[in-house]
Amino acid sequence: PDDPEIRILLMGRKGSGKSSSGNTMVGERKFTVQKQKNNHEAEDDQIGKKQVAVIDCPDLLDPDLNEEQLEEMKEQLVSRCSSGLSAILLTVPLEKPLQNEEEILDYMKCLFGPEVQKYIMILFICGDELEELDQTIHEYLKHKDHEDLQRLVTECGGKFHRFNNKRKSDDQIQELQQKIEGMMMKSGGKFMMEQMKRKSSKDTRVI
Repeated sequence: PDDPEIRILLMGRKGSGKSSSGNTMVGERKFTVQKQKNNHEAEDDQIGKKQVAVIDCPDLLDPDLNEEQLEEMKEQLVSRCSSGLSAILLTVPLEKPLQNEEEILDYMKCLFGPEVQKYIMILFICGDELEELDQTIHEYLKHKDHEDLQRLVTECGGKFHRFNNKRKSDDQIQELQQKIEGMMMKSGGKFMMEQMKRKSSKDTRVI
């Protein structure tokens, strides 16, 4: 909680609401929705006394990417995340069937190392439909037709948050912030990639 900055990495498939969620978090349209380029975008904003940095990562499992493009994007991602991450949010559109979300989770673990599991949270993207049904997210997930969503949540240690990009309310952002801070407290601070930890360890060795 004493950390003045929250660093969020947004990941998800194309059309999952990832860039729209980034715009909601920073309070204005800074991320290009459905962008064709495969660059990483990053923006900062202030929530209360916290500085919030949001990194929008393109779909690294895009079949149109060649090997050279993928390696370049991975290098960019490592560079952007080198100062640590408070949370990795996997955006999942609640009213659409799952596609490659489980593959994205596996890819993140391979790229960042197994410790990243503690920092991954599902960000369920939904519109006003769920509110109109007067149904909570927990009730929705418990339905027998949503076993795939239940498995995904279980794989992320039960961590998820519901986000409505049509509702420009600070409440859902502040609630997300609180969940991220709670996750960081349990995990001992920001997530640092294994290669960054090893580099730091080597730098501090004095003979």
